[in-house]
Amino acid sequence: MSIDVLGLGAVAMDMVLTCDHLPNEDGYAVIQTETLMPGGSCANVLVTLSGLGAKPGLVSQLGNDTVGRKLLDDLQSCDVETRYVSLKNGGISMHTYVAVDRNGEKTIFCNMGDSLLTLSETDVHAAMLDGVKVFYTDMQPAAPALKLARLCREREIPVIYNLQVEPAFLNQCGITTPLIEEMLSLCSLLVTFKQGVIQQTGNGDLMTAATFLYDRYRPELGIIVTLGKGGAIWVDGNNGLSVPAFCVEARDTTGAGDAFIAGFIHAMFLEKRDQRTSMTFATACAALKCLQPGPRVNASKSNVWHFIEGVGK
Repeated sequence: MSIDVLGLGAVAMDMVLTCDHLPNEDGYAVIQTETLMPGGSCANVLVTLSGLGAKPGLVSQLGNDTVGRKLLDDLQSCDVETRYVSLKNGGISMHTYVAVDRNGEKTIFCNMGDSLLTLSETDVHAAMLDGVKVFYTDMQPAAPALKLARLCREREIPVIYNLQVEPAFLNQCGITTPLIEEMLSLCSLLVTFKQGVIQQTGNGDLMTAATFLYDRYRPELGIIVTLGKGGAIWVDGNNGLSVPAFCVEARDTTGAGDAFIAGFIHAMFLEKRDQRTSMTFATACAALKCLQPGPRVNASKSNVWHFIEGVGK
């Protein structure tokens, strides 16, 4: 199978707990349902791309445990190429506990395991990029992601960096500020969220922070900041672009950012759509995800366009 979008990053098993409300400090909430669902940011993006008609492939390491084998089987069943996924003997795969309330708001507890972040720089190589049109990464782990990003720069392959978790969490995973800054200097496009761009710059004003980040690193295609119910903005040194979110009754916001990125990659890089159309398609993917439980959106390309045409802005 050929690969048009290569991703390197997180794969995890999510235990999704639904409840009426998320408890306050020292409080309680009654669990209504418990559901085991494959997830992980990078896997979510690639599975969504597969559903949209792309040919994605994953670079990652799982534990050779029950969770890891189930995750591998799931990726293969979703038509994600797994030839570059390794299983660590005796390893523990990444898994999370996601509590979701009736409004779709969530809290996530993450057990990183001992396998994902031990994928090394020597485990990746230039041949992985043969035929690839886009490289996507959340930098989990950092060293092999940076190596592939450097190789992409040599081959003029766009690098999409997803900074969708707080830098402080990445630091706990061994992804230090200098490593993040190197990826920011290598990527063609940064996709992040409001708190991510603010924490990365130390500036509390969103547009000022995003513009500062763009001016400092000058990614070729700019910076996209996702804003949840506020839609998304694109800062690229020109006039910028703001796209509102679709108004939906959210059931579960888990993975909405991943759905956005997958939709954007599909529209912008594989279908060669313009900026506004690509952003609109991406926000529609995110909205459809919010209507569905779990960390992934189940939607075809025609589903997304039908949603856009039927709902409108």
